[in-house]
Amino acid sequence: MSFKLFVYYCALCGGWAGFLSWVCASGLSVVDNDVLQQTLIAAVLGLFLAGAIAAVDAMLNGGILRIGIAVGMGLFGAMLVGLIGQLIYHALYRALAEGSPGMATLAGAAVTVVTWVVAGIIIGGSVGVFDLGRALLTKGSLRFPVSKIIKGCVGGAVGGLIGGVLLAACESLGLLTYSKRATGFVILGSCIGLLIGLAQVILKEAWIRVEQGFRPGREMMLVKDETTIGRAEGCDLGLFGDMGVERRHARILLNDGRYILYDEGTPGGTFVNDRRINGPTPLRSGDVIRVGRNVLIFGERQKRPA
Repeated sequence: MSFKLFVYYCALCGGWAGFLSWVCASGLSVVDNDVLQQTLIAAVLGLFLAGAIAAVDAMLNGGILRIGIAVGMGLFGAMLVGLIGQLIYHALYRALAEGSPGMATLAGAAVTVVTWVVAGIIIGGSVGVFDLGRALLTKGSLRFPVSKIIKGCVGGAVGGLIGGVLLAACESLGLLTYSKRATGFVILGSCIGLLIGLAQVILKEAWIRVEQGFRPGREMMLVKDETTIGRAEGCDLGLFGDMGVERRHARILLNDGRYILYDEGTPGGTFVNDRRINGPTPLRSGDVIRVGRNVLIFGERQKRPA
């Protein structure tokens, strides 16, 4: 999957998650308590949004378990934030409604926006929790998972802010009747999904793009200390259908902030810029890696001298 498609699917799946949340929210209209009803709506939206974005992330980086972890965090995190937000909202509204109705409406809108900003932070951060757990279990570096969580939180916060402002503005202006609230949910979900995806891509540190060979145009972020390349199913970057590629052909290691390419002693060898490597080879952004008939481009945000 290319990074453009990753961002697109994050936004698309976020919008569908918002729509499904509205469908479920319609069934919650039988709940008489407004605080409980809105809390459950927030929980449902958190569940669908976190699950949808984690599913797209799993398509790019693997790890199906990450979906379950994200769903749990999205569900309970958004439920808690929604409950607190509703309690604050009703307390402020009761305090301001008689003396200043306009101020009460404005305060309610502000609470709504802040609620979705915090919910967006939780949903965005949930996408990287799986990677953090994996790093802790394998005693690997925490640099990548912590960075991923931070980027997800930033994207979720900005998406929650934009979506929350649009949602609150539409509701304050009376543009969203009950039957039209689906539009608001879709806007909110799309904004959070879009910004989480954008944050992951824009702030990425290093990546590999398949220029020629198996599934050209595919891109993968380097999110682990070791990234394996080969024909085996367990390799991080699978290059199937080419017998010139060994089951475990090469690997990229992060060592002291530098990405190093290793060949695994293969008969066909691994080439960088058309030169066969005979030992650990530091990579620079733009380097062309050839493995069998596959051509890969290494990219890195940090610019290094030649």
